[in-house]
Amino acid sequence: MNGRSHSILTIIALLYCITVTAEAQSRSTKAFRIKTAPVRMYEIRPSDVTYQLWEGFQLMRNANAGDAPSQHELSLRYLTGRGFSADTARAAVWMKRAADQEYILALFNYGIYLNNGWGVDWDPFEAYRYFVRSAERNMREGQYVLGVMYTDNLIVARNYQTAYDWVYRSAHQGYQPARDLLTELEKRGITGSSAVRKDSVKGNQRTPLPLQQALTSNQVIQPVLLDFDEDTTVQADDMTLLQELFNEGNEELRTTLGISRILTDSLQRDSTGFALIVRAAEVGNPEAMTIVARCYEKGVGVKKDKLAAAVHYIRAIRLDSRRAPALLWRLINEKNMVQNIQQRAARKEPTAQYVISSLAAFRFINSITEEQALQFLVRSSEQSFIPALLDMGNAYSQGQWVKQDRKKAVEYWRKAASLGNAEGSVRVAVSQVFDGTITDAEHSFGLLQGYSTQGSVLAQTALGYCYERGVTVPIDESKAVYYYRNASQRGSQSAMNALARMYDDRRPSDPRFTVEPE
Repeated sequence: MNGRSHSILTIIALLYCITVTAEAQSRSTKAFRIKTAPVRMYEIRPSDVTYQLWEGFQLMRNANAGDAPSQHELSLRYLTGRGFSADTARAAVWMKRAADQEYILALFNYGIYLNNGWGVDWDPFEAYRYFVRSAERNMREGQYVLGVMYTDNLIVARNYQTAYDWVYRSAHQGYQPARDLLTELEKRGITGSSAVRKDSVKGNQRTPLPLQQALTSNQVIQPVLLDFDEDTTVQADDMTLLQELFNEGNEELRTTLGISRILTDSLQRDSTGFALIVRAAEVGNPEAMTIVARCYEKGVGVKKDKLAAAVHYIRAIRLDSRRAPALLWRLINEKNMVQNIQQRAARKEPTAQYVISSLAAFRFINSITEEQALQFLVRSSEQSFIPALLDMGNAYSQGQWVKQDRKKAVEYWRKAASLGNAEGSVRVAVSQVFDGTITDAEHSFGLLQGYSTQGSVLAQTALGYCYERGVTVPIDESKAVYYYRNASQRGSQSAMNALARMYDDRRPSDPRFTVEPE
C-alpha cells in the first residue's frame, strides 16, 4: 500500500487549556502572564465564590478592552467551562480576536479550533494558515504541526524535505513529539536543508515556550507514516504491538486495564487483560487481533498454535492492519509451515482450509488457483468456521471470486453473528448504514458507538459516514472527520478515502493547496 491512502495526519486538541487548571506551576508561566498584563492570577480557593466572580469580571473587562492575553484566557475558559458556562462559539470568537492581534498562543490555538470545528465551521485550510503564522514565530508546537501537514498530502502537497525542516526546528527547541518524528524520518533516510540545521542551532539557544508542560501524550498530533513500505527486516517487538494497541484509541481497554499496568505486566500473568484484548479482537480491533495472533504464535497466555496465529493475522490484515502482513509472511516462511497447512486442508480441517484460501487471496502462495481457493473457503464456511463466514460475506460484498451480492453478504455476516461473533454484528450494522437499510436507527447507532470504543475500525468508519451524511444523526463535519481520522490513522483504506474526499470538497483555489492524486 502506498500513496495518499497510506498517509494521514491525525490532529487532536493540542491546546494549552490545562494552564487554567494546572495550579501554581502554570499560573506563573509568562506564555499567558506577561509582566505588563493588567490582571495577575493568584492562588485562589475554590470555595471563594466572590473572588472567582470578581476575577471573571476583571478578565472579561480586560478582554473587552482589547488585551490579547485576556482574550486568549477567556476563550479557553469558555471552551472548558471554567468560571463561565461552556460555549464553544464564544470561545472561538475570543480566540480569533486574540489571534488577530498576532498573539502567538492564540494563532496556534485558533488553528486547532478551525481544524476541529470547535465553535466554527471545520476548515483545515484556514487552520493551516494560522499554524504557519505560529510556526514562523518560532513556536515549536506550530512548527511540529506544520511539519506533519507536509507528510499527509491532504492539505498541502506532500514534501518530506519541508516536513523534515519544520520538525527539525521544533525538535531543536526540545519538543519531544518532534524529536520522535525526526528520529523516524531519519531512520527512513529523509533529511532536510543544511541551512535549517544551522538556523535551528541558533534557535535552540532561545528559551522555548513552556507549552509542553501542559500537554499529555494523547493530546499530541501523531502522524502515522503509512506511505512507507513495511520494513520486513526489522520486526516489531511485543511491547511495540502493545503500545500501538493503546495508542490507537481503544478507550475501554485503556480504562479497564490502565496503560501503565498493561505495558509493564506480562500478558501471561494477566489473564483478565488477555481476555479483554481477545474481546476487542472479536469486534474488529486489528491491533488486538495482531496481539492475539502473536500470543498464539509464541504460546503467551495460551497454548502455542501457529495455525490459530495465522487465522488472527489474516483477520487483522482484512481490517487493514499495518503490522500483520509482515508478521504473517514471516510465520508462513517457517520451515514446512505452508506444507503442513496444505496437508491439513486436504484433510478438510476448516481452520487450515480458511488459512490456505486466504494465503492464496493475498498472493502469499501460488500453489493453488483462485477457484481452488474459493472452494476451500466455501467448505470452511459450510462447517460454520466463523472467520470463513465473515470472509464469504466480504467476498460477496466486494465481488471477489464471486458475483457481487450484498444481500448474500449480509446473510453470511448474520450467521456469524448468530454464532456469537461480534464482528459479524458490526458488519451487519455497517452494511445497513451504507446501504440505507437501517430499521432501528437508535439501536444500530448505539451498537456502532459501543464497538467503536472497543477499537472497531469498521464502526469508526461507519460513524464517520453517519455524521458526514446525516444518517440517524444531524450532519456534523467535525465529528465525521474525527472518526475518519481515527480509523484512517490505523490503516483503514475506506476511511482514508472518505477523509480525502472531505478535504477535496473544501479545497480552496489557492495554489498552495493544490494536491495531486497519488
